[in-house]
Amino acid sequence: MGDFEKALFFLIFSLVIFDANAQNRNADTQTFNGHSVKQKAVYRLSLQDLLNVKIATSTLTEKAITDIPSPVTVFTRQDIDASGLRYLHEILEFVPGYQVTRYSNYPYEYSASSRALTFGASSKKILFLLDGHKINGPRSGNAAHLANFVLAHIERLEIIRGPGSSIYGSNAFTGVINIITRKTEKSVSLATGNDIDYDLFVIQSGQQDNYNWNFQANRIEASGSDYILNNTFTQQPLHTQDPYNLTTFHAQVHNQNSAYTIHFRQLDMTEFYHIARTSNEHNFSRHNALLFLAEHQLNLFDSIQSRLQFDYLQTTLKNGNQSTPSGVFSKISEPSSDAPLFGYGVFEDFRAALALHNNWQATKESSLQFGFEWQINKEQRAEGFTNYDLPALLNQSYPIQHYPNVDYKTQIGGETSQPFIGAYAQYQTSFAKINWVIGGRFDRYPDLKTQFTPRLGAVYLANNNWQYKLLYGEAFRAPELSELTLFSGITRSGNANLESESIKTTDFIAQFTGEQLLFSVDLFYNHFSDPIINGLVSENLAGQVNSTDQYGHGIETELVWELQNNVKLRTTATYFTKRPISAFRDSKALASIQLEHSLNNLTYQLSATYRSNRETPTSTELNNNIAGFWYLRAYLHYQLNPKLSLKLGVNNLLDDALYNPSTVPAHPKGIPLKGRNGTLELNWQF
Repeated sequence: MGDFEKALFFLIFSLVIFDANAQNRNADTQTFNGHSVKQKAVYRLSLQDLLNVKIATSTLTEKAITDIPSPVTVFTRQDIDASGLRYLHEILEFVPGYQVTRYSNYPYEYSASSRALTFGASSKKILFLLDGHKINGPRSGNAAHLANFVLAHIERLEIIRGPGSSIYGSNAFTGVINIITRKTEKSVSLATGNDIDYDLFVIQSGQQDNYNWNFQANRIEASGSDYILNNTFTQQPLHTQDPYNLTTFHAQVHNQNSAYTIHFRQLDMTEFYHIARTSNEHNFSRHNALLFLAEHQLNLFDSIQSRLQFDYLQTTLKNGNQSTPSGVFSKISEPSSDAPLFGYGVFEDFRAALALHNNWQATKESSLQFGFEWQINKEQRAEGFTNYDLPALLNQSYPIQHYPNVDYKTQIGGETSQPFIGAYAQYQTSFAKINWVIGGRFDRYPDLKTQFTPRLGAVYLANNNWQYKLLYGEAFRAPELSELTLFSGITRSGNANLESESIKTTDFIAQFTGEQLLFSVDLFYNHFSDPIINGLVSENLAGQVNSTDQYGHGIETELVWELQNNVKLRTTATYFTKRPISAFRDSKALASIQLEHSLNNLTYQLSATYRSNRETPTSTELNNNIAGFWYLRAYLHYQLNPKLSLKLGVNNLLDDALYNPSTVPAHPKGIPLKGRNGTLELNWQF
């Protein structure tokens, strides 16, 4: 189906919605068990409620959408429910400037980029927060373990576009995503579909004395989708799947002054691509993440609110894959073996962080935020296990010993630590209808240059409806341990000479807020210095390198419109008038549409995302074009009674064969997306 036919399909769907709404706009009640109940949309949240949501991610003080000094997109629990989306990487596609790409390192590594500067995988240039606590990987800085973060855990998403290092330091480079978890609900849901076998989710909450508590558990077992890929080693068609299992536990205890959170996630994946290679027999990976997060409000001074925060994050990655065809070592191995070279790596790391945040309300119009942070990232274990003597192979020392139990151990990382300290200050004041913010942060790493990242912003409240924002911010990202200390292998190596990358960003935002309409236009300009990109560390080994300065600029728009009672339209559009040179894997034009209608006890939504053409590498110098596409979704929610509901969601509605770019030249067609897949869910609130 071409773009015109898809646009026509959307138009027809819209007309059906308006017709249905016209016929039912006077229906004010619905009936359950013979009792008349005042009707409201199943997921109704008025636009005014959305505008009144208090957002703390940008400044660490609560701001409304109207006066927050950042480009921001917010999804409430009602927005998430109405969308029918199941995973974090799916909803990010509906954020201006954000692009989500399925790469070939792992089957479910969906990498997010903001404003068209992607690392190529793992979302390292975006800082992820869980209830305000940093959760990017300690060793690699990536967010691979968040790829399938289930939206059922989330109460609200606050998504900042642009730099955030003046508050958060490294990784808050082109965006900040704050995942705010649910606290008070009680429900259980069970889902199944042609891609997942079952998805069981439970949330329970309660109160004991002065403490509130909540517990969430989720278990997913999925057979995945079917694919025909090109076998990396034989160049013949290979039938494969992308099965996975996901286990999540989340528990929190909190009162007025303190909060304690334990979060555990384990994601198991097999088959498909691992490290860009196919092997149904040897490809597997397991990502573990264990978080302990604590915070406590302090009353050190009457006029200063202080918050002490402690984070501990431990992750483990076990990743197995095949590296060569069968039979290539039969004549040079001892004992002789036709087995291919395969094995697995084990990476264990942790982060410990202590931070003190302070807010001094000097006057009614002015406040000062300041704080300190100490953090250490430690690579505890970086080992590889193979079925051949890998150093002998790399040094061409023949014959090489064969280890059928895959127990030849090699250290593959430096197993070092990366401590740093940071301090920030920020002043906010208001006069003459203008809210001002000025601030900055110092970060010091032992072996890297000290970084200072300032911010300056002015928000002009012209009248009750119009706001104009002029913003300037800088950010940096320090090289990760995995980028610096990875030992040289068959294809990759670390780069001990990496320097921090930095960015300078200017935004001008015009925003209209009314009773039924929110509309914003954002013009942005980025200057990247020493950007860290994929490249050749040596003649034959790939890794990360600092590139020359790059530039990018464009326009982002977002619209939320309550067209009539129970009809809501949400759209975004992004166009890059200039992309950074290294952003050939990112689209130049983006768009999204969500059209929602609630009718009695039925809610349905049709949504679509658009990605213009991109390129995937075929060599170190040449790229192939990947055609742009629309991706359609449909969702139905039927409220059986006040506590029981039935949900049906369909992704890739037209079952198009769609592709994302690859991180390596081995896949000239790109990486396939899933075909049409549907999910049926039963939800019980108790």
